[in-house]
This record gives sequence, C-alpha cells and structure tokens, in this order.
Amino acid sequence: MIRTLRATVLAALSVVLVAWPAQAVTAPRAERSATARLSVELCPPPGPVVPGESGILEVRVTNRGPAATTDPTLVVVHLPPPGVVKSADPPVALTYFGTGSSYSVPAGLAPGATSVERLSLYVAPITSPFTTISGDVQAFYPGDPDQSGHTTPYSFTTDDTRAHFMVGASSAWQAGHPVPQPGDLTGAPGATIHLPLWVYNAGPSYSTHPIDVRITVPEHTTLTSPTPSGCTATGPRTLTCHYGVGPRYQDAIFIDPAVVIDPATTAGQVLPGGTLDVSGREDCPSPDWHTDFSVTVVAGGPPGGGPERAPVR
Repeated sequence: MIRTLRATVLAALSVVLVAWPAQAVTAPRAERSATARLSVELCPPPGPVVPGESGILEVRVTNRGPAATTDPTLVVVHLPPPGVVKSADPPVALTYFGTGSSYSVPAGLAPGATSVERLSLYVAPITSPFTTISGDVQAFYPGDPDQSGHTTPYSFTTDDTRAHFMVGASSAWQAGHPVPQPGDLTGAPGATIHLPLWVYNAGPSYSTHPIDVRITVPEHTTLTSPTPSGCTATGPRTLTCHYGVGPRYQDAIFIDPAVVIDPATTAGQVLPGGTLDVSGREDCPSPDWHTDFSVTVVAGGPPGGGPERAPVR
C-alpha cells in the first residue's frame, strides 16, 4: 500500500511539473507604464562673438515619449568662466554656479512638445580673440529611464576684439572713468605743470592691438622732461606715443606730459592750441578720438591744485 501511495504522489507531481512551463509562457505580462523620454537639440551662435558681447544659444528640449512629463525637467548649461548665461527668452529663473547655469522646464511637457529657450551667452571682455569656446547642455528628468541625463555639446568661436577709444584731460578717476577736477590744466607763469591726458577704452573688449597717440601742447608752453613712457618728442610742442596694446575695458592709459608755461604770460590768460588724438585698428574713426584743450594761467603759487592723479595704467 505504501508503494501504491508513493506512486500516486509521484504521478501527480509529474503532471504539475509538466504543466507549469506552459502556464508560465501563456500568462500575460504586466504592461510597462508609459513615460516621457527627452531629447536635447542645440543651435549655437551662428557666427563669431566679439569678446564683451553675447551670442544666442537656442536650447530645445523635446518629449519623444508616449506620456507627458509629471515632474520638472532640470536643464544644466555649462559655459566656461569668465563667461556667463546672461538672460533667457522667454524669461526663466536662472540658477548660477561656478561653470554655468541651470533652469527648469515645468511638468506637463506633452508628447511631441518642445520647450525652447534662447539663452544669451555673455563672452567676457578679457576673452582672447579667435578661440573656440565649448560647453554642453544636460537635461535631467526623474521619470525618464535614462537617468544619466541627456548631454549635447556645443561650440562657437570668438571674433577679433573691439575697443572704443575716448580721449580727454583730467586728473581723477571716479565711477570707472576719468573725470575733470578743479585745478586741472592750470599753472602760474614760468611754472612746470603736468597735463593729465588720457585715452579711455569704453569697450566692449579689452584692447589687444597697438594704438598711436599724437599730442600738441598749448601755445606758450614747451615740453620738458620727463618724457612720458612710450612717447617721443617730435618738436618743442609735439609728442608721438605708441603702445603695444590699448587700455583694458573701462580703463585708461594716462600720459601726463610735463610742460613749462612761458614766463611772459599773465594771470587769467587762456593758452589754446592743445590737441590730443588717438588711432587704433580695433576702433572706427570717431569724434571721440580727438579733443582740444587749453591751459589757464593763474597767479603765482603752486601750479595745479587738483587732487592727486590716478596711477598710470
């Protein structure tokens, strides 16, 4: 009887083992839930960008999945410093970090829909010309099976630098540029005074090319030593100056030639005829390249009287 029972159990077990594979094959599998799937396409600046100006990077984040996004998508834009993502169109909140910026695409991006942002990439004035700037854009969406983020590179080149030169006469430096001060360009008969002449760069770039400056000091004054660095006297009242590069963005070169006022002049006399001119290949000819100046003769005493001059740059 024991043998009969054992045989019955074994027979029943064999039926179960034979039937199980068939049942496993025919059982329906659970459907995987639909999800959003993102892609990132970029359109970098179409041409070179002048240092100190901005180029537009268009970022397109598209949902190529069968379902809308249910969470915000984080978009991270890497731009090498000292450049910066300056603004976005349409406006979005930009979060800045050491090597770039980020923003969010709200939840609800429908299947086939695209979020488009036009980002203004500011190239710092100090950036070298004719170089390639490279970065990338990443999109992170928690519900996407690809959790590594979608990374798309971009690159663009910089153009030649562009500087706008302005000339003038003053001894002080305020709010990032030279300003005239009381006592500038005055002196007593027979006195030696310094003429606080300057060439200012209004940008947008650092100057990287040579500039030339021509100076004529006013009538009834004569150039004397010391001759300013980079300058050569070409006559009793004329100087030519050459500099390997112009001033930095929002900075100036101070020239400061010394002159002797004719002892025969009298207090109150205005000595005209001073001129200052600059030229450089980075800037187009402009009225800002030229200025006229004069020296006013004052009664005896210490010449000048203005505040201490800014250091020569």
